[in-house]
Amino acid sequence: MDLISRRKFVALTATSVASAPLTSMARTISGSVTAQEILDRIRKNVGIEWKADTVDTFKAGDAATAITGIVTTALASLNVLNAAVKAGANMIVTCEPTFFAKADSRTPPVRRIPGMPQNDVPSAPPPADPVFTAKAEFLKRHNLVVLRLSDHWRLRKPDPFAQGLATELGWSKFIASGDPAHLTVPETSLDALASHVKRSLKSRGGMRIVGNQSLRIRKVAFLPGSTPIQAAIETLPEVDTIIAGEVREWETVEYVRDTVALGGKKSLILVGRIVSEDPGMQACAQWLKTIVPEVSSTWIPAGDPYWRPTL
Repeated sequence: MDLISRRKFVALTATSVASAPLTSMARTISGSVTAQEILDRIRKNVGIEWKADTVDTFKAGDAATAITGIVTTALASLNVLNAAVKAGANMIVTCEPTFFAKADSRTPPVRRIPGMPQNDVPSAPPPADPVFTAKAEFLKRHNLVVLRLSDHWRLRKPDPFAQGLATELGWSKFIASGDPAHLTVPETSLDALASHVKRSLKSRGGMRIVGNQSLRIRKVAFLPGSTPIQAAIETLPEVDTIIAGEVREWETVEYVRDTVALGGKKSLILVGRIVSEDPGMQACAQWLKTIVPEVSSTWIPAGDPYWRPTL
């Protein structure tokens, strides 16, 4: 199949609609505020010493742009960008990269040859890619500013991603000892709990569960985002289930499966990295309203990218 043209690709994305309902964006209330001024306020108020080496920088647009509205999201997909434009917002604050890799460059990452030293870079750069190019052109055409806010937002206390999940699941009142990552919920089965999580987070197909369906659940822990096995090993003894974003399948998933095989009454619910982080960026929108009152701040969830075939 031939690759679609950039023009056709952009035309298709222009007709797409994000799944979340939108609220109209207010224009500047009292004078204009620039993207750089917003970043300066974030740095001043986030409560974390700003790192010199950080991914939390502008990824697209001009920092001097006057901002008409802010959208927060876990990931600035083309659907989210299109929804932001329709809502009248021209600044997107995203948790994850916009261009599919940590570097956020406008071309695909360099493919390393097996055995090549880490510091060696192949002489031939990767060719331009139509999807990278179309997304960059969309951002430029609509004069959008993209700011990544990940390193410092994750370090806030209490954890805004765990707090966001607790709110979205209706479990804020079940937070144990003031830590939103640990909850004691009314006793229920793993199957019923997972069904509640699926409905609340609007999961379409990215959710997976390890453990006995009838397992009784009271103690729950959140590990949103990307979870290393060390965190899962430390957390699992304290709870009946972990609700996590993404893990390496051959690490944490198999550790929990073997725990169950050994008679452990434990379980793991994976909702997907983006779905696990989206509620934390809703919390970000609420926070931005307090430090940038001049314009509206609205959350547009990136949503679950997966679906399941009809059985």
